[in-house]
Amino acid sequence: MAGSPKPDSQIQGLVDLISNTLDAFTTVLFLAPGEGQPLSIHAYQSLSQNLDLAVSIGPGEGLIGWVHKNNQPVSVDQFERDTRRLLFYRTDESIKSFLAIPLARARGVLAVDSKQRYVFTDKSQKILHQFGQAIETALENLGKATSGAALVEAMRFSFELDQVLNRRLEPDEAIPLVLALIRRHSGAAACFLTAILPAEPDHYLLLGQDSPLNVRLGRQDLFLESGLAGWVMQKGQTLILDKNRPGQEKAFIFSPDEPLKRFAGFAGFPIIWAGRTRGALLLAAEQVFVLDEAARKSLESAAVRLAAGLEIERLYERVTELGRLDPQVGLPHRTYFTKRLARLLKMASVKGSTVLLLALELAGLERVAREASQDAALEALRTAARFLLQTCRPETELGHLSHGLFAAAFFEETEAGVLKLVENLAAEMADRPLHATPGRVNIEVRWAMSAYPAEARRAENLIQLCLQKLIQPPGPFSGE
Repeated sequence: MAGSPKPDSQIQGLVDLISNTLDAFTTVLFLAPGEGQPLSIHAYQSLSQNLDLAVSIGPGEGLIGWVHKNNQPVSVDQFERDTRRLLFYRTDESIKSFLAIPLARARGVLAVDSKQRYVFTDKSQKILHQFGQAIETALENLGKATSGAALVEAMRFSFELDQVLNRRLEPDEAIPLVLALIRRHSGAAACFLTAILPAEPDHYLLLGQDSPLNVRLGRQDLFLESGLAGWVMQKGQTLILDKNRPGQEKAFIFSPDEPLKRFAGFAGFPIIWAGRTRGALLLAAEQVFVLDEAARKSLESAAVRLAAGLEIERLYERVTELGRLDPQVGLPHRTYFTKRLARLLKMASVKGSTVLLLALELAGLERVAREASQDAALEALRTAARFLLQTCRPETELGHLSHGLFAAAFFEETEAGVLKLVENLAAEMADRPLHATPGRVNIEVRWAMSAYPAEARRAENLIQLCLQKLIQPPGPFSGE
């Protein structure tokens, strides 16, 4: 769907027939894409090598624009002006006669000219009107056929999209398939999917792309206020731009220094779910970007279904998450924590940020269970888990790796901030009264820390390094 519309063979055949019947020097069919929009050349036959095929004639501009605006024909038997004043010649061709009629039903103008005087008689004008009616009818039939074909294509695209979304693939598998399908359907040269970061609503992330270019965004490119992508998400509105259209110029999509400058056309569709913008579907084309009504609606529908699909996936994860949590403390087991840590590291790599992993061991829980009771040990365990959940920021990933061994992954946190948390937890667990059973407990908190990317770049390696340090830890919290 990207590219300039070409005349149907039937339309071009009628233009050729008109030119031959009236012995015209040039015959041109001008059409406007919508009410009040400029005319452009749709089909022509000419002996001239100097036609300006890229001309855009506004309503009322020149003779062609006057015919279009006033819905009245113009006949000039003795055309003595510079031909360039007709606007569609680049040089003066010294024509002698000119005739143009409006095509109201088609939002167009049909024009002929000649290098002979008095060539367009009353009979010629009637013939041209009849040909004009034939062109309007042909254009209407072509429009119906095109609309029907577009509807069939939209239905096929909808079916294929459902086939992918209903397979319950992992996002890393589904997103490339969906974007490739959308790019083929739209005719775009590149397709991108972005998401707003829940923890940072003024930033967004590039989730996936189907593009001939490997676009890598630095941290400075992720601000929601930046670029056309940010505009679509901030406003929650569809945006279609084409710098080849008069008065329009494409800004950058993501950042001023992006490798996307050769893309002239742009279309952006916000992904909205439950009244909140979650991201955007973005398309780019190298030339004029043309989306008919059926294509536009099908892509807007795709954005809605992507929103639903992503939200259903989140719901699915939240439900299945219940089977991934330690029922005693409500925190992820080691396997699930490792997966969540890997996602956090991926986000940190995109943003060029750091992650600190903290391992916390409640030493002596077995002694508490033996000397007091199992209920006393469980109460101490849950006290530590509750403290971490209430104290850490929402974006901190928490896990329960084994009995009494916790992990916390901090995004863009200082070592001093992490050590302060360890100090507070140590104070919380020292000489604590029990509620389930009589007595008090004194739990020693041991800790170790590892850093991404300085010490390890993979989630499992970061955890292993931290646990190795815990074997010979800094000891119970000493503030050092």
